[in-house]
Amino acid sequence: MLIEFCSFPIKLIQTEHLMINKLKACVLLAFYFTSLGILSQRPNIAERLGYPADSKLLILHADDLAVAHSENAASLRALEVGPVNSASIMVPCPWFLEIATYARENSHQDFGLHLTLTSEWKNYKWGPVTSKDSVSSLVGSDGYFYPGLSELITSAKKEEVKVELRNQVKKAYRSGIDVTHLDAHMGAAVSTPQYARAYMEVGKEFNLPVLLDKRIYALNDPDINALLDDHTVVLDRIYMEEPADFKSGTAQFYANVIKNLEPGLNLLLVHLAYDDQEMQAMTIDHPDYGAAWRQADFNFVTSAECQKLMNENNIVMVTWRELRDKIVRGE
Repeated sequence: MLIEFCSFPIKLIQTEHLMINKLKACVLLAFYFTSLGILSQRPNIAERLGYPADSKLLILHADDLAVAHSENAASLRALEVGPVNSASIMVPCPWFLEIATYARENSHQDFGLHLTLTSEWKNYKWGPVTSKDSVSSLVGSDGYFYPGLSELITSAKKEEVKVELRNQVKKAYRSGIDVTHLDAHMGAAVSTPQYARAYMEVGKEFNLPVLLDKRIYALNDPDINALLDDHTVVLDRIYMEEPADFKSGTAQFYANVIKNLEPGLNLLLVHLAYDDQEMQAMTIDHPDYGAAWRQADFNFVTSAECQKLMNENNIVMVTWRELRDKIVRGE
């Protein structure tokens, strides 16, 4: 592996002493990737969870709970009938109390937090759980979170991002939720290396896994690398339907993902709600991830065909709670 890795084109090592420096570069690169566990002989995540090394592990995960009653109702129905086995909650959103009550009364369900720094809908908004004067860089002139990532990145201070993320976790715990993991609404909490560090630091503080995939290594940020250790969960692949997939057919997209799932730790993100008046009003002028989209997601994941595909393709369902307890909090 080391020899093959070091056979990249010679122009990558621009030096007069080509062979000496090439050797040095290979040693450094080998050390770097060893530190990420790529050359490590330690058991992989499947083995550490008690499954064969080549298992196709999958978390089938519903995003955006608390954003609306319709979202809560459809997502809870999917969790109860399966195979959806995980979901995440948007703490700042209007229907948080409803889902927090359910989570307290159904502690066996796998609920994480969809840490939220944006408010993207046209006529339906929310802001921070922290007092706005303490995190003023996170809100626009209207007092709500910015609608998109560009405004957030331009304005939000890393230290205020961290304060807000931490307070969302604290509010969830005060509400009685057994938080299993953290992830990032619209990817906002990982949209810059500085925000990603804050996100990972909050995960460390509460001893929780945070949603990351192998792109975290590509940042090659020393502060981020220092947070990566044997208790860090890094997914192999994350799948989510995009607008082009929706236009081609929701069921076809998800069936292809399931049929072609590879060994490793995989996450399939879905957005579940009913195509009712509430969701239509909330998502007005926003067809992507809108009411019809969420109904189509719900229809597929609660279908007999979805469960049949899971069974036929030897998929092992795992939860964030397993990852939290056996990897992040395990010895």
